Amino acid sequence: MNALAERPSTSWSNSFVTRLHRYKALLKRRWWIPFLTICIGLFVQAWLIFQTPPSFLSTSKMMLAGKLNVNSSAVYSEDNVNFYGTQIQLMQSTEVRRGAEALVTSTHPELHPVPVDITVNQRPRTSIFELQAVGSSPDYTQAYLNAVMQKYLDFKKGMRQDQTHNFTTGITEQLIQVEKDMRAGEDEMLEFQKQNNIGFIQEEGNSAAQYLVKLNQDYARLKTEYELLDKLDLDQNLDRGQTVAAPEASPNASAAPDQGGMPFSDVGPEGDYLKAKQTVQLLKAERDTLSRDLRPKHPKIIKLNDEISKQQKLIELFRADAVEKLETRRKSIGKQMENLKGNIKEWEAKALDLSQRLAQFNRIKGKIDRTKQLYDKLTNDLKSVDVSQVVDTGDQIEIMEQASAPVSVRPGLLKSLLIGFGCGGLAGFGILLLLDRIDDRMASYTEFQHHFTETVLGQIPKEKSKGRVALLQPDDPRHVFAESYRNVRSSIFFMPYEGPRPKALLITSAVPNEGKSTVSANLAITMALSGARTLLIDGDLRRGALREQFGVSSRVGFAEALKQEVNWREVVVPTAYSNLSLLPRGKTLSQPSEHLLRNSTDQMLKEIYQNYDYVVIDSSPVLAADDTTSLAPKIDATLFVVRLAYTSARLTKKALELLYGRQVNVPGVILNYVDTSLPEYYYYQYSEYYNTPSPEAEPAHRQTTSQHS
Repeated sequence: MNALAERPSTSWSNSFVTRLHRYKALLKRRWWIPFLTICIGLFVQAWLIFQTPPSFLSTSKMMLAGKLNVNSSAVYSEDNVNFYGTQIQLMQSTEVRRGAEALVTSTHPELHPVPVDITVNQRPRTSIFELQAVGSSPDYTQAYLNAVMQKYLDFKKGMRQDQTHNFTTGITEQLIQVEKDMRAGEDEMLEFQKQNNIGFIQEEGNSAAQYLVKLNQDYARLKTEYELLDKLDLDQNLDRGQTVAAPEASPNASAAPDQGGMPFSDVGPEGDYLKAKQTVQLLKAERDTLSRDLRPKHPKIIKLNDEISKQQKLIELFRADAVEKLETRRKSIGKQMENLKGNIKEWEAKALDLSQRLAQFNRIKGKIDRTKQLYDKLTNDLKSVDVSQVVDTGDQIEIMEQASAPVSVRPGLLKSLLIGFGCGGLAGFGILLLLDRIDDRMASYTEFQHHFTETVLGQIPKEKSKGRVALLQPDDPRHVFAESYRNVRSSIFFMPYEGPRPKALLITSAVPNEGKSTVSANLAITMALSGARTLLIDGDLRRGALREQFGVSSRVGFAEALKQEVNWREVVVPTAYSNLSLLPRGKTLSQPSEHLLRNSTDQMLKEIYQNYDYVVIDSSPVLAADDTTSLAPKIDATLFVVRLAYTSARLTKKALELLYGRQVNVPGVILNYVDTSLPEYYYYQYSEYYNTPSPEAEPAHRQTTSQHS
């Protein structure tokens, strides 16, 4: 899943780097175009500069003076962080410039006004401003610079005075209003004190709060007692009453507050009820004792049973009286609770009224205190304004140097040259981009796939060599170069075919100088090195040069065999490579296609097929002559060579259409002169790993291999 997600980004990255490589190659070929446009741009700007009339420069300086610190708040101040930038903008402002123009006109009416450019800079790590004025009139420029500095100082002074006056006026008006508010607050507090005794309210409020707390406590106690009387039965309430009465009966107990519960008494229904219960318990105990020795019908036992029955009836009577008394007490407590609740509501209203009046008094008093604080602050600020009017404590900028005598300059020389350089460079690169859009030459395998669907049988890397590329050798040190031809050979040997595999291969290209002859020779050498009997035929009967590449001295060859002047076996010559023979071109022919179309040529090709395993024919470019289109239909397969960064896609397509129109079998294309520095050819960097080391380097190579195994 991650690989699928990364594939589009990797493809886009490779395409981007390939495009940059294309632009790099274009710039390397057409470098003179941006160079020429830059020179033209610089020339135009230089001509415009020297056509403009001369200007005059006058300079001056202003300095930030010292600051006098006075122990009072500042009345007029400026932001220290942006102070210098603000002053520079102020010196260049429209208001100051208009004032300077009016001042120069009034003081120097004889000077004719001209446009003047003012530039202000702050010297690094200083509080000094450098002013520069550039104009076409020297006297007016100098006077204008002095006027700008003067108007700037006047503007700063007027701004400080205006700010001080506005500040003083605002404080005075606010003081009057605050004083009125303070008097109104004092009158309001006096009137409130007349209607309310503040001391009494405070004391009464505290007493009411304490009494309200006591009432709430009493109500809570009665509520608890009421709920217990309602939920507990007679015996539980009598036990609770005895528990509460026990501490009070202690001789050492102090007078305790009412603890609640039902008071216990030895007289009355409660006492009679408890005495009757005790009597019954005693009689039952005596009966139990006598029952051990006497029979149930014994007179004493019968007498005790009668006495117990009498006492139980008395218990029922006494219990009814005690329950009635308990209910009476519960109702009495309920009445007390209702009375306490009314008192609590009354005192809560009274305490709330006292709190509200006390809060109103505190609010009036706080308002008066805040008004007094504001009044004191405004009074101090007004005193500070009075001090600042006598002693100026702000930052002061003074004129350090008056405007200097103007000197002749040409302003903007560097800027104009940079503009010319930039415009020329943009124009040059624009032309290069336009040429790139028009140029349809393919620089990489990706671009070839964008234009064509033909199968690529192999890619031959670019070899850096002066003159003609040397032919392959059995132990060629150019490992990548040799391996690419082996790859082409394998593609030919194992390409999918329904019928018999091709034995004769014709090598051609669209236009000259695409490297087809070198590809033909090296491909034939690679096939011969694999053990196949191979014949290389120089079929370019106009400009063939395989004889020179193999060092063959014979002047008779394929051309004479086509004219039937000699037998082809007589002109085949061996080469320095085993299993490889060469049929050189012979003399040039003016009309080779007429000979290639003869029946004798077909018979000769059949004889050649019977004597060799593979036949490689180097033919002329398709678009240069009709030779290839006449010979290719007679050959088993035609391999088309495309030189990257050289061949036009339009011409390549035209050549392939001509071949397809003659029913030529084109199984694939060989890309020549491939730049392996492109990202899509990253695998080439591993090719040298399998290169055969030299005898001297073999021990070191084995040692390194063992270290990294």
